[in-house]
Amino acid sequence: MLFVGIDLAWSEKNGSGIAILKGDKNNAKFISADICYSDKEIIKYVERNVGTRNAFIAIDAPLIVPNKKGRRVAEKLVGILFRRYDAGAHPANRERLSRRSGKIRGEEIAKKLEKMGFSHAPYIKRFEESRKFFEVYPHPSMVVIFNLNKVLKYKAKPKRDYKLRWNEFRAYQKHLKNLEKAEPALFLPEEITERDVKEMKGRALKDYEDLLDAIFCAYIAYYCWYYPENCEILGDMKEGYILTPVFGFMKKRLKSLQSQKKLIDF
Repeated sequence: MLFVGIDLAWSEKNGSGIAILKGDKNNAKFISADICYSDKEIIKYVERNVGTRNAFIAIDAPLIVPNKKGRRVAEKLVGILFRRYDAGAHPANRERLSRRSGKIRGEEIAKKLEKMGFSHAPYIKRFEESRKFFEVYPHPSMVVIFNLNKVLKYKAKPKRDYKLRWNEFRAYQKHLKNLEKAEPALFLPEEITERDVKEMKGRALKDYEDLLDAIFCAYIAYYCWYYPENCEILGDMKEGYILTPVFGFMKKRLKSLQSQKKLIDF
């Protein structure tokens, strides 16, 4: 099976990371990664490197956004489960996401993937052989897979200088390297996990960030294929969702809620 990760930028003006892993019941290995800009480039990359083979595609972007304003149930559930880890999600709504291009980019990519024979389906059976794509969100997935107390603060934000971000990038690299000893295992080239981040600033560092996030999205796809019982679909196909690994106590928390729809008032 192939596992594809897409760190989709809101606009074609910005780069989107895309990465491909090849995995089986034993481990996954790195195949390729790149930075793409247009939807056409992304689809061509998938066509060229996946073709008609079975693959899961994990996309870090809202793929179903019915609400004009506010946030989806998916973001509310992420907040309830992961707020203590600083891994809450930004609100996804049509007004906000279409501001730059007039379209919801994730929805457009979804349509193109469906034309290629992929099913939009976050419902997964262990080790199934199929062609699916689904929405993921790296931050909460990192909390579970890396067993973090707080999210890694490697992204550019106010009051985060390069020294802080470089330290967080090194932690990110270490966690990715340690996946060699995880189950399921992932093996990455040293040129990815041991790159000297202190040599990078600006666009170079952003491109590296997008590549790492794309690789991690691909690993989320692999993890969900390997351990679907450890994952939850937060939301649904009507109101939007996020597929993510969760801790055991989070499953209990979700079960204690009578209905996700009651979260509207949270």
